[in-house]
Amino acid sequence: MPLFRILELDGKTQAEVTGPELRERFDRDGVVILPDFLKQSEMIPVRRELDAHFAPIDEKASENNNGVLERSKQFECDVICWDPLTEKNEVVRKFHANRRLAQLTKETLGAKYTAPRSLVMYSVGGGRGQAWHQDCPAVEQLGFNLNRLFYLNDVLLEDGAIVFVPGSHHMGQIPPGGHQDPLKGEIAVSPKAGTLILLHGHVYHRVTPNLNNKPRVSLNFRAFPKGVPKEVTCIGVYRNGLVNFCDQPKYHDGSPAK
Repeated sequence: MPLFRILELDGKTQAEVTGPELRERFDRDGVVILPDFLKQSEMIPVRRELDAHFAPIDEKASENNNGVLERSKQFECDVICWDPLTEKNEVVRKFHANRRLAQLTKETLGAKYTAPRSLVMYSVGGGRGQAWHQDCPAVEQLGFNLNRLFYLNDVLLEDGAIVFVPGSHHMGQIPPGGHQDPLKGEIAVSPKAGTLILLHGHVYHRVTPNLNNKPRVSLNFRAFPKGVPKEVTCIGVYRNGLVNFCDQPKYHDGSPAK
C-alpha cells in the first residue's frame, strides 16, 4: 500500500499516511498539503514554459500601475488565467501525466475521476490577490471539484499566501463580508517549491495580496469525481455575489476576456 507524506495543518509536523487515511483527512478538512511532492527535474521544464508564456504579459503589466491587472470593485481578484492542457501544450501535458498524481487523485476521489482541464493562475507584483470564494456552489447534489495546486517556486507570505478554513466545505455557502477580512479558523500557508495542495472546491479560500514586485504563479489541475461535470465550476461563489464564468469567456475576476 503506497504511503503519502503530508504536512499537518499546524505547518510544523509531517506524517506518512496511507491512501484511506489521506481520504479521511480530505473528507474531514477539505485540504491536504503534500510537501516536496515534485522533484526539481519535474519542475524546471514547466517553470520555463510558464515563464515564457507570461513574460510578455508581465512586461506590459509592469508599465501599468505596478502590474495591477483586471481590477474589479465587486470581486477583488488580480489574476490572469491560462489553460495549457486545452491548448495541448506538450510540456504541461507530460507533466499532467504524472503517475503519482494519478494514484493520489484516485485515492482522494475514487476511480474513474475526470481531469479535463488545467488552470494556471498568474498574478503580477503589486496585485490584490484573490478574494474569499468557493469554486462552485455548496449544493450537495451538484458535486464539487478538486483543486490540485502545484507550486513551482517558493511562495513567501509577501508574495500572497493561500488562506483556507479547514472543514468549511461542510458549512454551506460562504458568509457575506469583506474580500480579505479574516474568518474564524482560517490557516495561511506559504508553500515551498514542489508542494502540492489538494483543496475541495467548497472550502472557503483566498490568496492574500502580492506585495512584492515578482509574479506569483500556481498550476491547478482540476479534477472531478465520477459523474460530476466540469461545468460545476461555472459559478464562482464570492462573499458579495456570484460570478458565472461560463456564460461568456471571463478572467478569473469576472471581467470579460478580450
